[in-house]
Amino acid sequence: TEIKRKGVLLGDTVVIRKAGEIIPEVLGPVVEKRDGTEREYIFPTFCPACGTRLAPAKEEDADWRCPNTRNCPNQLAERLTYLAGRKAFDIEVLGEKGAFDLIRSGILTDEADLFDLDREKLSASKVYTAKSGKINSNGEKLLNNIAAAKEAPLSRVLVGLSIRHVGSTASRALAARYRSMDALRAATVEDIAETEGIGSTIAQSFKDWFEVDWHVNIVEAWTAAGVRMADELSTSGSDDRPSATLEGLTVVVTGSLEGFTRDGAKEAIVSRGGKAAGSVSRKTS
Repeated sequence: TEIKRKGVLLGDTVVIRKAGEIIPEVLGPVVEKRDGTEREYIFPTFCPACGTRLAPAKEEDADWRCPNTRNCPNQLAERLTYLAGRKAFDIEVLGEKGAFDLIRSGILTDEADLFDLDREKLSASKVYTAKSGKINSNGEKLLNNIAAAKEAPLSRVLVGLSIRHVGSTASRALAARYRSMDALRAATVEDIAETEGIGSTIAQSFKDWFEVDWHVNIVEAWTAAGVRMADELSTSGSDDRPSATLEGLTVVVTGSLEGFTRDGAKEAIVSRGGKAAGSVSRKTS
């Protein structure tokens, strides 16, 4: 509706301005620069990746999405590359090319199968095998990194689930408070919303995600494959959390640190009771 209201065609030269502090706003087309090749934008009806009819996720939503969330190859590929990112499981060599290969080769139906990936299953890949059919160096890296990722802290597991509105900051807050997936799933929306920095929207989104059967299957499959779902030591029953040396303090991480990534430093702050803020303010300790 905004495109039609402003009379913009595909191929137009447009005038933009900086709205507010930084956001660019399209004001309208430069009509005198048109050469006749411009054409009207037609809002898509079907997903270009899987052909599913598009629709808003909720009746009041302005944005339309492909509802084939589980099996749309582009959505699955995006989720795989997202969970392989540094803020989630940090699985090196699992990029977009590799993700599409695992999908098209039939190796993965969805992300639930990722941590069960072994040499036999990976042999069907074109990206992770050599011409001889043996696993290549990237394939070896992939298997090793998947095995290492099973020890990721709970906050990174939560990021890897790709729950709407639940990014790295919210995941750290939830993991710091609840310490285990079971405790978090057992909490009510109201209780989760009381977590600092969370609120009702994120809390409801988290609970809604677990209402979908195949979402629950992801967590159960990862758990069965050995992915750690709690930040406590399960073998001895003792609490493995660091002491709350930063309780009540707000810490800002900037520059570079030896032995820590930026996200790793934030996780260390939150796990010790502190708040990892994004910028310096009067509240910075």
